[in-house]
This record gives sequence, C-alpha cells and structure tokens, in this order.
Amino acid sequence: MNRNLTVFAVLGLVGGFASAQSSVTLYGVADAAVERVKGATSTVRMASGQQQGSRWGMRGSEDLGGGLKAVFQIEAGLSLNTGALGQGGLGFGRQAYVGLAGGFGAIRAGRQYSPMDDIASVIGTKTCDVLSVVPIIGNGDYNRVNNAINYLSPSVGNTTFQLQYGFGAQRDRSDASPDFGRLVSANVLHASGPLTLGAGFIKVADADGTAAGKQGKDAVLLVGAYDFGSVKLSAYVDQEDKAAEKLKVMGVAAAFKLGETTVSVGAAQARNVNGSAGAMADDARIYTLQASHNLSKRTALYSHLTAVSNEGSAALGFNSPVAGSNSSGIQFGIRHRF
Repeated sequence: MNRNLTVFAVLGLVGGFASAQSSVTLYGVADAAVERVKGATSTVRMASGQQQGSRWGMRGSEDLGGGLKAVFQIEAGLSLNTGALGQGGLGFGRQAYVGLAGGFGAIRAGRQYSPMDDIASVIGTKTCDVLSVVPIIGNGDYNRVNNAINYLSPSVGNTTFQLQYGFGAQRDRSDASPDFGRLVSANVLHASGPLTLGAGFIKVADADGTAAGKQGKDAVLLVGAYDFGSVKLSAYVDQEDKAAEKLKVMGVAAAFKLGETTVSVGAAQARNVNGSAGAMADDARIYTLQASHNLSKRTALYSHLTAVSNEGSAALGFNSPVAGSNSSGIQFGIRHRF
C-alpha cells in the first residue's frame, strides 16, 4: 500500500478565484536478496531488486476541469546493496514522463515502459524469470524507451490497448544510422474476471546503430492466464528476429495460492537462441520454482530457483554462462513496499 502525500492548492486571482486540486504520491520498493549463481563459476553474493526492482518515485495529477487531468511520474531505480542508482546511473531511469488523461484515455511523453514490456509483465519479468533469462526484445533493450509518446486507451469491454512511438536516439539525418532505436510498439490486453489475454508487438527500425543503414527487428508476444482461485495457469509464446533465424520462446506456468504463501512452477523452451543459420544445437530449456510469503500487505519473504539446460551452442543463464553447460541461480530475499 502506497503512502500518499497530498497537496491541495488554492490560487487567488485578481477579480475572482480559481481552484485546482493536485495530488502527489511518494512511493517505493526496497528489495534485497542473497543469491548463489552458477555459470562459468559459482558465486555467492547480495543482489537488489530480485522480486521487484528497488526504486523510489513520485507520481501525481492536477484536475484541469471537464474531466481532464495533467499527470506525471518520475521513478528512479536503486541498487539497495550499494546505494547506487540503477539503469546505468540515470537519475530517473525507470520512468520519467508527463501527459494528459481523461475520458479519451491518456497521452504521455518521456521515458516509458514499452507496450511489449507491459505484456511480458503478465508472465513475469524478474531477473529469475524466463523472459529475463532469455533476452527477448520486449524485456531487454526496449523494455523502457527514451523519447517516447504513448497513447493508452480507456477500458472498453474489459479491453485496453496501447500505442507507442519512439523517436530513437534522435541522430542527425546525415548519420550512417539515423534511425537507431526508432520504433513502433503496441499491445492489446483483455482482463475479465479470472481470464487475462494479451498480445504485444514491437518494430524497431534499426536495432544496431553502428552499421550503415537499417538493421530492423520485429517481435510478437502472446500471453494468456486463467485464475481458478487456488491455482492460476498461464502460457506464453514469443517470436522475434535474431540474426538469420527467428528466436522462439514457449512456456507454461502454474501458481498455487496457500493462504499468504504462493508457490509457482514453470517450464519453457527457447529455440534458435543465437539465431545462426549454421547452429544446429542452440536451444535451451528453462525451469523455475518460486515461493513468496506475505508477512503483511507491504512486506514479503521470497525464494527463487531457476535452472537452465543449454544445448551445445546455447549460453543462457547466470554468471557468464558457458555454451553447452547448465546454469542456475537460487535466491532468498525480502521485499518491502512503501
């Protein structure tokens, strides 16, 4: 539960009075874990943000009248174990946008999550999750997009959609790769009672940025989940450009709720991990076992176990994984929201 810091401002104008109501919410997540990861070597270490990314942020709105609101959000990632800023040291690397919202939906401008990342989050985008172990485009280089304009629709029939245009690196047109990072992304999400269905798409004009011309990349992600109450089943499939081939990820998961404890198991197959036409053994299998116990509405203890089985040319996993070798990670942590 977030703790709200609400500010009410009344502006006096000569010859009359006008009032505007504003609200600002300060919030955050503190998350730290001890983990053992095995790849090229085995390492025991402390890590931040393993169930939820550690962060602090502010979001707010101002009532402009007629159902129209101004909205903003700024959010900084943190490495709780060192105190350093996340996302490469950016001041507000997780999100930073301003916009307008009303009955038409919302339009926002700034650094924002991609619509593909929103769909991936239905399945899970933690460090130990399949869609992070496999570097899919919607949860990797383009999970957050700079210089982006987003349109978020209102809910119609329990269905929403989102459309994003990213201006990319905004290079001069005389540059050898002027369209680096320029993209279009969209999603559709239906949530009705126990059923959730989602589809995401992203098209990057130039995902390279060094070679002359355009090295485009496309990706599609489909997810589905059904909550029976005591158990929730989910499935997903991702397909995207990867060198000469198409990377494909297919997985299923089941989450069992036992009072304040949730236990989840999952299995996935990644094909054409390297995308090389000549690589005949670059598939991998990923297995997950996760548990989370709520101590309160804001605080939880958790543990994660992820195991990766690589074929001869695949190198997925943790701690500089080696092609053809297995990799694994196990974590025990605590997460607190404020």
